[in-house]
This record gives sequence, structure tokens and C-alpha cells, in this order.
Amino acid sequence: MTQEKLKSILHNHVGRIEATIEKRKKINSIYSKIRLGYFIVAILAIYLCYGLLPDWAYLSSLIAWIGGFIFLIDRHRRVYQSQEKFEHLRSIKREHIARMELDWQNISYKPVALETRNHPFANDLDILGKHSLFHLIDTSIYEGSAKKLSEWLLTPSPKEEEILKRQKKVIELTPLSWFRDKLRVISLFTSAHSVKKNWSTEDMLTWLRLPPKKGLKIPFITLSILSVLNITFGVLLFLGILNPLPLVICLVAYQVCYKLNDHKITDLFDACYQIEIMLNQLSAILFHLEDFKPKKGSELESLLDEYQSANNRPSVFIKKTLGMLSRASLKKNEIFHFIINFIVPWDYFYAIRVEELKKNLEPKLTKWLDSFYELEALNSLANFAMLNPDYNYPDFNTDKDQLFYANKMGHPLIPVHQRVANNFEVKEGKDLFLITGSNMSGKSTFLRTIGINLILAYSGAPVCANNLQTKFYRVFSSINITDSLDDGLSHFYTEVKRLRYLLDELLKEDQQPLFFFVDEIYRGTNNRERYTGSAAFLKEVAGKNGIGLVSSHDLELADLESEIPELSNWHFVESIKDEKMSFEYKIKPGPCPSTNALEIMKMEGLPT
Repeated sequence: MTQEKLKSILHNHVGRIEATIEKRKKINSIYSKIRLGYFIVAILAIYLCYGLLPDWAYLSSLIAWIGGFIFLIDRHRRVYQSQEKFEHLRSIKREHIARMELDWQNISYKPVALETRNHPFANDLDILGKHSLFHLIDTSIYEGSAKKLSEWLLTPSPKEEEILKRQKKVIELTPLSWFRDKLRVISLFTSAHSVKKNWSTEDMLTWLRLPPKKGLKIPFITLSILSVLNITFGVLLFLGILNPLPLVICLVAYQVCYKLNDHKITDLFDACYQIEIMLNQLSAILFHLEDFKPKKGSELESLLDEYQSANNRPSVFIKKTLGMLSRASLKKNEIFHFIINFIVPWDYFYAIRVEELKKNLEPKLTKWLDSFYELEALNSLANFAMLNPDYNYPDFNTDKDQLFYANKMGHPLIPVHQRVANNFEVKEGKDLFLITGSNMSGKSTFLRTIGINLILAYSGAPVCANNLQTKFYRVFSSINITDSLDDGLSHFYTEVKRLRYLLDELLKEDQQPLFFFVDEIYRGTNNRERYTGSAAFLKEVAGKNGIGLVSSHDLELADLESEIPELSNWHFVESIKDEKMSFEYKIKPGPCPSTNALEIMKMEGLPT
């Protein structure tokens, strides 16, 4: 299936969903009118029938009218929720189209707080941030899932076994669009009904991991004894057997003991209330995962086993836990809470129960959420694969002499109608490339194209190429060099430090070779020193444990091909006709035959 065909199918889906939403809106409107009519009729009937019917008949009618109204409210709520879920589904389908068209304004974006200042490639290859690879791929709702995806994209040293297993999971998930969409609809629906003051999943786990509170059992036992005495003295007083004094003394002792130990359960029941809300939100997601039937023997079955094993099903544990938390968070009803705690030490009993619950709930939730975060991150990659049917999965089983091969490889963040694909191959013994070319001819984009496709390959996703064969490499780049104002470093010195970092990585005793990219080497200094430094750098990195692509404007560096056996020259070139410049953006063998800086100056009316 072509991307255009898929886009047409998605537009049709959106149309059908919108028709369904309109039907739900009409039904919603009908229920609103029925509720209003029912309410008015019920009020009139209650008023007119008062005194006309026997008490039992009047009371029965009143209960029936109230029951009918509650039934209407429930049915109306279901219709409204159905409409809301279809609206979420419509936004998902529209966002699919936006992702295919690189319509960034209509692709949701959630920033991920990760420190990437000294990362080997994150700041050069558009991995994070707005209009980045992460922005394009990420469909997760929960922060933990987004972090998981970003960690995969930023892994400095790819691990073969993990990548191959992840790739297999992505392939299995790609055709399951309805499963992914339903999971995302549930997540969006529950998130939309959450408020800022509510805890996140991480807040919940942080609280559950706190050390257990101590000193609860002695106050509970003391209060329990006093409670029994209070009840006994109260009964005896009611029967006229006992005078009020023992009961008063015992009640005061009970209240004093309660207040003296109250600090031990401070905020405990607010936490129970927050966990109850969070579990109610997560339950719909976890139950969906529990009920889904994956293919036998698949990687997905192994992942979902966390929810589907007989002894670990979320539905059983969560329903039981929610019942207990509901009773524990009785403070929501202040009057009932005061009355019951005045009679028995309810709070202390459930404080002990909650501390016991934490021991069981935390490890289960940690496993469930870790698996869910992984699944949501995998769904992002699978969705990316589905929306790009012309992309292909990389082949990691390359020949010994062939270190890297790409056929019609393009940049995934460039729109299809603007994207230019290139072929590129790296053979053993010829693994250092000097790329020269004019301004705007495509050198930097080419370096980024190879880099970002390697990152896609190592994340487990398909790549923007007809065919990509590669081994496992550590990736390093020196492309977006800027002044470091915080550290008081100039552009040139920042680049020098970056290249020193590159050399350290290249000289590491690591089984994985380095695939590195250097754009416009030593651009921050004068011509003579730039040439000397660049030549020395190329000689230093040649023959080391890695593959390197270095771009430069210095055409004189091309002569080094005769001195450095591992070096080969490649270039990009433009054509000028009728004072108009056009670019092929196609990489060609050999040094660049021309420059265009003076021509650009001339075209813009500057003296040359």
C-alpha cells in the first residue's frame, strides 16, 4: 500500500467517524430534552398526587420516578462518553494524516526533560524537541512511555539482542492499528478527566515506595480497647446499670489518645484518595490489555503475560484494592467519617491495612506500568511504521567487507515532495569520507540523513530507505556547533572540545566501532589554520575503529586522498543558469569541481 492510498483511507475513516459523532450529538440532544421533560412531569406529578394516593403508593411512585431519572442520567452519560471517545478517535486519525504530511502544527507535542548537553548525537540529528524525530514518532499519553521512547532513540551504544527483539515486536504491532487506537482512546479519555492536582503515575509510585510508617499498632490496640469499653459503658448506661462518669472518662481518654497519635496518619488518607483516582484511570487501560488475545508464541504475548497470567490479572487485584481504598478514604464524607471514628478507630485500622497494601501494590504496579510504558513506546514505533509503508526495516546481517549500504535513503523529517534520496556504501578499508561542495548543496543534510536513519534502525523502527544494511555502531556527531555562553566558550573552542570528545570515543577500547559525522570542520578559524588542523584530524582518525564522514569547504583537502589510503572524496554540486541556482542534492564521487560563494554574493547584489 502506498502512503497516498493510506492517506485516502484515513480521510474516509475521519468522515465515517464524524458521521457517527453527529449521530451521537443528536441522540445526546434528544436525551437532554427527555430528561428535562421527565423532570418537569415528575415534579408536577409529585405535587399533584400529594395527598391523593395512599402513603405507600405515593412513596413507591416517588422511588420509581427517582429511579427512572437516575436511569435516564446513566443512559445520557453513556451516550455522551461514547461521543467523547469518538471525538478522541477522530483526533487520532487526523493526527495520523498530519504525521504523514509533516504538518507539525497538528501533531501533539510533549517535551521530555532529558539532559542532552554532552550527548554524542542528540543535538545534531534532530532527535528531541519540536519538529524532531521524537515529535514525529511519539504517540504516547503517559510520561513514562515518552521517556522510554526517547531513551531508545538516544541509546549511545546499540545492543543487538535488544534491538532485534524490539524490531520483532514493532513488526507484530504494526498491523494492529485498532488495538493501538483503542488503547490511545482509553488513555486520552481518562487523562482528559484528570485534573492538575491529581497525582501522576510517578507520584503514586513515589509514595508507595516510601518506608512504612512506624508506631501504628500500639495506638490502634489502645484505641480498640477504649472503643470496646466505650461501647460497653454506653450500652450499660442505656440500660440504666451504669452512671455516665466511666463513659465520659473513657471517651475523653479515647479522644486524647486519638489526637496524640493523629500526626502518624497525616495525609495518609489523602494519598489513598489519590491512589484510588489513579487506579480508576489505569484500570480501563489494564483491563483492555488483560482481555486482548495476542498471537500464540509472539513477542507481544510475552509482553502481555504480565497482565494475563492467572496469578497476576489486574482486574482481580485492582477491584479488591479499590474497595479497600474507598473504605480507607472515608474522609471524603466528613460527617460519616467523624461519627464512625468517634465510635471505632477506623482510620488507624485502615492505616495499618494501607501500609500492608503498599508492600503488595507497589511491585505489581511497577511491573504493570513498566510493561505498559514499553508497550506505548512500541506502539509509537509501530504507528510510525504503519504511516510510512514505503519505509523498510534494516538488515543487520551484512557481509564482512560491507560495513554499510543504503539504497535510496532519504531524510524522514523532509516532506516527500522535497526529499531527495541517495545511495551510499562503505567497504572495509575505505571508511573515511571527505565530502566537499558548495553552500546549500546538501552536505549537512546528507550527514544528518545517514545519522537519523541509523538512530531509527537502532530504535527498532523501519528506515527511510529502499534498503539499509548496516552493522551496529556507536553514533557520534559534530554538526550544530554553537557558542557556549554559559561556559564562556567561543564557537571555535566549543568545536575543538567536541572533536576532542570524538577522538576519545574513537580511541576507546570498545568492540563496537564508531560511526561519526563532522560538518564544516574547523569553520571557526582562518583558512590556513583550518586546512592544517583539518588535514591533521583526517590523518589522525584514518584507520581507527570507526567510519567517518567529514564535510568541508576546503577543496585543497581533497589532495589528501593520495596520502590517506582509507580516505575517499565525494561531493555535492549545483548548476547556475540565467542567474538562477539549482541543486540536485545528489552525492557524487570525487572532489567538488566548483564553488558558489561569489555567485551567491553577486546574485544578492553584493560586491565581488
